[in-house]
Amino acid sequence: MKAREPIERPAPLRAAVYQRVVDLVATGEVEPGQAVTEAELSRSLGVSRTPVREALLRLEAEGVLESAPARGFSLRPLSPAEAAELYPILGALERLAVSTSPPGTLDLAALRALDTELLAATDPVRRWHLDTAFHDTIVAACPNASLRAMIHALRVRVTRYELAYMRDGDRESHSAPLHARILTAFGEGDREAAADLIGRNWDGSHTMVLNWLEGGK
Repeated sequence: MKAREPIERPAPLRAAVYQRVVDLVATGEVEPGQAVTEAELSRSLGVSRTPVREALLRLEAEGVLESAPARGFSLRPLSPAEAAELYPILGALERLAVSTSPPGTLDLAALRALDTELLAATDPVRRWHLDTAFHDTIVAACPNASLRAMIHALRVRVTRYELAYMRDGDRESHSAPLHARILTAFGEGDREAAADLIGRNWDGSHTMVLNWLEGGK
């Protein structure tokens, strides 16, 4: 595994290592079935093995990695069956997050700025980062920490599908029209409409990704 930029320390090391491993998985640097070991990651990231082990175990618990005796961990393959399970759950949870967020807690200016950047972006990885930030900004307004944690765990798993599809199947942003309507609903203070549109956004992604996985792209 190639050397990567060392993780800077005053940020909480455990969280920084976890996020770096998530990025490696999401961006395709770690491929399905590829062995991932504590030793390789600790060398490439320039950190001790303890936070790496914690990150790998967390990702195994979240359903992203699987472990095998004497092989360490490997990335689970993409599958239509898993996608069909994950997308409806994520859509329902984000709808709930929006509907239970107190009025005035959403950073609407930041959300609009992210959408503007997303519309202009063409690189799949950049678009993934911006789309993730768009949804994270929405979910951050929800006061329910347990709900936010559940959404985060699902987002990590769904991200692999989203980015793989963006790279291979989606040359244009299919969510742009819905994002515009979501922003309008938030701007008008209509959380019910915004929650419904968030759900429709994930439903659309689900359909397109599933068609792509099944060869109908």
